[in-house]
Amino acid sequence: MKNTFIYWFICLLALSLTTSAAWSSDQKFSITVLSAGIPVSNAEVTLWQAQPETKPKMLGQGSTTKAGQIQFDTVPAPVAGFYYLISKGGEIDGVDVPNYAGLAVLRADQQGAVTINELSTIGSVWPLAGLFAEDQSITGSANGLLIGSQHVQNLVDVSTGTFGATVLNGSNLTFSETVARMNTLAALMSLCGARNDPSNCEKFIDITAGKSTLTALRNIAVRPYLNTKELFALFTTAFPYPDGEERRSTNFLPYLSYVPDDFALMVRLSGGGTYSPGRLMFDNRGQLWSGQNWMPGSQSGLSKAIGGGVVRLAPGGEALSPPLVGYNGQGLDGIGWGTTVSADKVWVSSFNGTVGVFDLDGKVLGPAHVDGENGALQGLATAPNGDVWVCDNQLNQLIRFPKGDHTKGEVVNVPGLKRPFAVAVDNRNVVWVTNNGSITVTRFLAGQPDQAQQIQLGGMAPRGVAIDSSGHVWVGNNFSMGYPLAKVPEKASIIEEFKINIEKVLKNEQQGITKTGNMTLISPDGAVLQKQVLEGEIYAPWGVSIAGDDTVFIGNFLGTGFIHMCGTNEKLCPDGKKTGEIIHYYRSGVLQESTDTMLDDAGNVWMANNWDVIPALVDDNPDRRTATMGGGTGMVVIYGIGAPVINPLIGQVRSSN
Repeated sequence: MKNTFIYWFICLLALSLTTSAAWSSDQKFSITVLSAGIPVSNAEVTLWQAQPETKPKMLGQGSTTKAGQIQFDTVPAPVAGFYYLISKGGEIDGVDVPNYAGLAVLRADQQGAVTINELSTIGSVWPLAGLFAEDQSITGSANGLLIGSQHVQNLVDVSTGTFGATVLNGSNLTFSETVARMNTLAALMSLCGARNDPSNCEKFIDITAGKSTLTALRNIAVRPYLNTKELFALFTTAFPYPDGEERRSTNFLPYLSYVPDDFALMVRLSGGGTYSPGRLMFDNRGQLWSGQNWMPGSQSGLSKAIGGGVVRLAPGGEALSPPLVGYNGQGLDGIGWGTTVSADKVWVSSFNGTVGVFDLDGKVLGPAHVDGENGALQGLATAPNGDVWVCDNQLNQLIRFPKGDHTKGEVVNVPGLKRPFAVAVDNRNVVWVTNNGSITVTRFLAGQPDQAQQIQLGGMAPRGVAIDSSGHVWVGNNFSMGYPLAKVPEKASIIEEFKINIEKVLKNEQQGITKTGNMTLISPDGAVLQKQVLEGEIYAPWGVSIAGDDTVFIGNFLGTGFIHMCGTNEKLCPDGKKTGEIIHYYRSGVLQESTDTMLDDAGNVWMANNWDVIPALVDDNPDRRTATMGGGTGMVVIYGIGAPVINPLIGQVRSSN
C-alpha cells in the first residue's frame, strides 16, 4: 500500500512539473558582450521586442559586468514578432569603446545563452537590413519580421556568436565569399572594439557614413557594392602581415584575400525536391513556392527528362516539401515558368499541359479542370480580382480561372499571341502577355481580349514581365534584334524550343557573339518609353521582379547571376542613377544560370538556379560525371539588398513601406 502511494505521488509530481513547464511562458537570457573574444564591460544592453506594423518595445535595460555579462529574467515569450538585443559602448581592458555597437536577433523560442559580438551583429543585420531604421529600431510587416528573423540562423548561431550551419555546409562554404566577407567585416568592426584602433575605427565609420559599428554595417548591407576598395584597403592596412608571415594579424579566419565586387551575403538553400527551379513565389505566410523543371538526381535535360515537382520552403528557408520529388502527382511532369500564388492556393503549370493546384499546406486540390483543349503551359499570374491566368505556350492561347476557381478553367482566344510565355495583370485588370515566339507583348483589358493591342519591343523572344507600383511594365527580351536564331517549328514544345535555341546560341558563341538581349520599358497605357535597355550589358535576360522602391531585379540567364537596375522612380535610385541604368551586377559561385529573381517581405532577393552544366542538357550522350548537373542546384537568398514588398504578388508590386 505504501509503495502504491509513493508511486502515485511521484506520478502526480511529475505531471505537475510537466504542466508547469508547458504553461510557463517566461524566458531567461544570459547575455555576454564580446569583441574578438574579449569581454566588453559597462556596455549598455537593451532588450527589445520587434512588433508587426509598429515600433519595437523596450523590455529591459542594464550594463554588463567586468566579464561582459548581463541577465534578463522572467521575460514573457513574444506573442508576435521576436526579441533582439543591442549593446552600445562599454570598456575593454579599461579603455572606452564608444563606437562599438552590436546586435543579436533571437528566435521566438530561444532562451538561455546569447552572445553579442561581431559575427552575431553581421549575421543579424543582413537578413533584416531592409527593416532596419535610422534610429536602429527594427520595424516591418508580420511576414517581413518573420522571414528576416528566421534567416539569421543561416548566417550565425547567436547563442555562441559563431557561424550558422547553413553558411558552413557543403553547398555554400567553398562556393561563395560569404564566410570570408563576414570575417573581413568582423575584423573591421573590431577596430572599434578589441582591436582598440581609434583612428582606423573612425575611418571605418566615415567610409560607411555610419554613427556606430551597427549603423555602419547596416549601410553596407543595403548597398554592399559601395566603397569596397576603401573598405578592403582599410582592412589590409589595419591588419598587415607580420614580418616573415603570410597570415594577417587577425583571428577572424578565413578573410578576403582580394577586393570583393560587393559585400553582399548570400546562402544557397536546397532540399524538398529542389532542382532547376523556374519561377519563385511567396505566399501570405512567408513561405516560398517554386515549380521545378526536373527531378533532382536524374540525368534530365532537353532530350530525356523526368519532370520535377513543387517545392515549398519555410520562412527561414527549411524545406517543407518531400525530399527528392517535392509535391508531385496530379499528372504533373516538369514545371517551367508556371508558378503563382493566390490568397489561398498555389498554382503550377506543367510541360505536359496539366495545371496543378495545392493549398498553402501542400494539400492536393487539383488537377484543375479546363473546358477545352490546351497544350504545354508556361507562365501564370493572379489578378487583383482573383482571376488566375495561364499561358498556353503551344496552342497560342490563354486559360482563365475566374475568381481562382480551379474547377472552371476556360480557354481565352486572344489575337496576336505567338508562343505566350509570361503573363502579368495590373491593378486596372489589364493583362500583359509576352510572346516568346515574336517581338511583341500583347496587352488587353481582361474582359475585352478581342481588342488586344500588340506592342513592338526592342528585342526578340521576350520572357519575364513585371509591373511596378505606378503601373509601368518591364519586359526581359532574351535576344537582341538581328541576333541569328534557329527556326523553331510551329507547335513545338517549349523544351524543343529551348534545345534548338541553346544549340544555336552555343554556335554563335563560337563565332564570338557572347552577348544578346535587352529590356523594354512600357507605360501603363502601352506606349514604349525605352527600348534596348542594357543592350550589350546583359546576356539573355529572363525573370524580372520589382522591389518596394520600384528598382528592378533581372535574372541574367546566360550571364550567370542577376542585375539590379534603376527603375522609373529615379529619386529612389542611388548615386544619381537614371532609369534603365545598372546599379550593380551580382555574381557568385553559388549563383548559376538564373531564370527568376523575387523579393521577399523583408527585402531579401531570391534567385533561382535553373541551369548549370549546359552540355549535360544538350548532349545526346552526356558526360556521366556531369549528367546529373544540367539543372541548377538550389535557390539563393541574397540578404538585405532590396526594398521590402507585400506578398503574394497579386497585380502590381506592393511596397510594405
